[in-house]
Amino acid sequence: MKTKSWSCCAAVAVVALALSLLPARAVASGEFKSHGFMLPGGSVKIDEDRFRLPQSWEESLKFYKTAYPPQKFPRHALHSQSGVRALHIDNPHPAEDEWQGVNLYENKGEVRVFVLNSLPTQQPQQPAGGARPGPEAQPAGAAKKPGPRG
Repeated sequence: MKTKSWSCCAAVAVVALALSLLPARAVASGEFKSHGFMLPGGSVKIDEDRFRLPQSWEESLKFYKTAYPPQKFPRHALHSQSGVRALHIDNPHPAEDEWQGVNLYENKGEVRVFVLNSLPTQQPQQPAGGARPGPEAQPAGAAKKPGPRG
């Protein structure tokens, strides 16, 4: 009987160890995200929301076909200048992530990604203390309410 309990504990320990190693794979391979969109290890940020990928065009397409299956993430070719290959990957659920879509393109053997952010631009903040607009902010011809004295 003791053998069964030890084998059960050993199996649980092996499963726990295997599960603890799963997140380490992504970190070890150097993958990271921009606005929730996965970028392969070795990618370099070259500008705001723009990255250079270390892989060739074909390897990049394979990576994104695995990371974002075409059945769930629609894609279409972008028409551009000759010598430039480009593909758009659409995010059908931008509310769940920060990215709306991605443009993947290759020019002169260099593959780049532009992440289209779905977050709205920040609105101007109101004055501190919730100050009310002054009388100059009222529309022209707006009637003032009479006070308690009429």
